[in-house]
Amino acid sequence: MAARKSTRATKKKKSSGWIIRLFGNIDPEYWKKLTRRTSRLLALIIMIAAAVAGLRYLENYVQNITRQRQVQLTLDMANPPRWAGEELIKQICLSSEVKSDDFLLDEALTEKWAQNLRNNPWVKKVNQVRKRFDGRVVIDCELREPIALVQQRGRAYYVDFDGVVLPQMPIYTHVVKLIGGQSPVPAPGESIQSESLLAGLHVLALIREVDRQLPRQERLWGQLARIDVANHEGRLSKANSHLILYTKNNTEIRWGAAVGRERPYYEAPVKYKLARLYQAFKNFGSLDEYSYVELRDLRKEKTDPLRQG
Repeated sequence: MAARKSTRATKKKKSSGWIIRLFGNIDPEYWKKLTRRTSRLLALIIMIAAAVAGLRYLENYVQNITRQRQVQLTLDMANPPRWAGEELIKQICLSSEVKSDDFLLDEALTEKWAQNLRNNPWVKKVNQVRKRFDGRVVIDCELREPIALVQQRGRAYYVDFDGVVLPQMPIYTHVVKLIGGQSPVPAPGESIQSESLLAGLHVLALIREVDRQLPRQERLWGQLARIDVANHEGRLSKANSHLILYTKNNTEIRWGAAVGRERPYYEAPVKYKLARLYQAFKNFGSLDEYSYVELRDLRKEKTDPLRQG
């Protein structure tokens, strides 16, 4: 039995001997540096772990406090356009479906609200929905600006520059009536498909774009009342103007064929028509000084499209 114990003791000495030899060969100065670095690393790990634990505790604490003291959410739209009435802005904000008792720290809410806004026909693009810790929710979005009021089949609805149908709401901008179409009425948020209505809308968009680039005193958009597309493609009369604009005082502006459908060598191109239209307005500061305004004819003997009939 004594011999066995001696053998075990010898094995223990041998197994620990290589450890002693390994650390015994390390330079004392290097050993001190290694010890200090290890201590600092352990301290850093402990600090990071404590910080993470503290942040988690703080987050849970804030969430618990927020649940106990529910923050009432309020809605606001950032930089609404001037033409948008208070009722329209309110309707758009409410369509986000932000509820006063929604949990403020729920990270999924902002995307949910943004998606609800995208379903609103008046909203063209959602830039951002921001939550503030005072309970204020700020909606930053781009709205569809109406350019025309389509009247057909006993109904009326707005359309924007892209032909998207917008429900009627109080607005503060001038729109031109678009009449003469016979197509089915699309649902809000859908685009009009009628070629005649699109042709009239294209003309209005061109005029509106030119108008915005001019000084206020040279703008004529406010004088226009409606555009009639009933004779689109000459379906009522080949000889008469396919598209006709009217001022508020019923002065007729004979635009001609749809953009891109002009008869070569007879009808003036779009740029010519726009230039002559604005020149006519500039001459007297009104289009109602003329019995009618002819924009189609390009023949030399009728170079003045404002020629009286």
